[in-house]
Amino acid sequence: MEEKKEAGIRAEYNPTEEEKAKIRMVYERKWAMEQSPDRVEAQKVWDSAAKQWEGWREEKKASDWQSNHYVPLTTAIVETALAEMVDQTPRPLILPRSTEDAPKATVMKHIFDYTWEISDGDTQLYNVMKDTLIFGTAIAQEYYWQDRRIVRQINVDKKGKETTEEIEVFDYDDAVMEVIKLEDFFIDDKARSFDGPYGARDCIRRYIMDIEDFKLFFKGKEWNQYDNVKYVKAGGMDTNYYEWYKPPQGIDTSKDVEVLWYWSKKPDDLLRIVANDVLIKDGPNPYAHKQLPFARSIDIKRPHRFYGKGEPELLESIQDEANTLRRMMIDRNHLDIDKMFLI
Repeated sequence: MEEKKEAGIRAEYNPTEEEKAKIRMVYERKWAMEQSPDRVEAQKVWDSAAKQWEGWREEKKASDWQSNHYVPLTTAIVETALAEMVDQTPRPLILPRSTEDAPKATVMKHIFDYTWEISDGDTQLYNVMKDTLIFGTAIAQEYYWQDRRIVRQINVDKKGKETTEEIEVFDYDDAVMEVIKLEDFFIDDKARSFDGPYGARDCIRRYIMDIEDFKLFFKGKEWNQYDNVKYVKAGGMDTNYYEWYKPPQGIDTSKDVEVLWYWSKKPDDLLRIVANDVLIKDGPNPYAHKQLPFARSIDIKRPHRFYGKGEPELLESIQDEANTLRRMMIDRNHLDIDKMFLI
């Protein structure tokens, strides 16, 4: 990565050399993960696979007479397979390895059932399986989530006078599993899985957040470790303003922030959070298991690659053939019936 000299952000936010090195490391790792051959090759398929499953058609103009009919072959196969998978109600089994583990296994099973119910685990698992079938790979993260917001409460005193008070409430405050959009997840460029000899050493999850939501979430010493949240601005400025961050395409540059959560288990135990060239948090992985808190689901496994093959990729040529033949037949009928008008 090319370092930009005299970046405008450094006039307001001037980190130490150690902090600069940490920020740069996160962006360099993201760049390396983005440019890995496996991800570049897999990313070529993601957009076309989604369109193929959705039966996407180009919008016809008034002068277009040729058919753009789409045979929903891929959609039918994916949804049929998904229905069969959901019907099996797959869930992890929590069983004791030996008799002395039985009490602990019973407690863990009750904890799992409770968190699965309140976090709507069936819906999240459905999303994981759908991504698996469409894109060939699905990534899920399990974590503790607090959905915090500020509300205004009306108080009435003894004289009937009304006053308002701002209080903090949590719409959700428990463990949750979430399927991650593949474009927002970056894995170690040498990884083939999350464990084993070729297990991932590190990864990055990207969040695109509204600047106000960002400030609300990262308040307090727990997350705003360096008191740097005040330096974070929405990503609509000239790229020369930043040193390493480049505003991604497709975001609202007037109010969105790109937040990178860098997780590492080798060579260092790390959770490092950077937002628009600003270091927010740097410390050890907060989970006791000290693993990357992500799981992968694969449709058709490629033993030497991290990303799998999905159903649309397998069906692409058959789908194209069905579309072409159906469109040719419709166009032929159109010409036979309406040729006097076309002439």
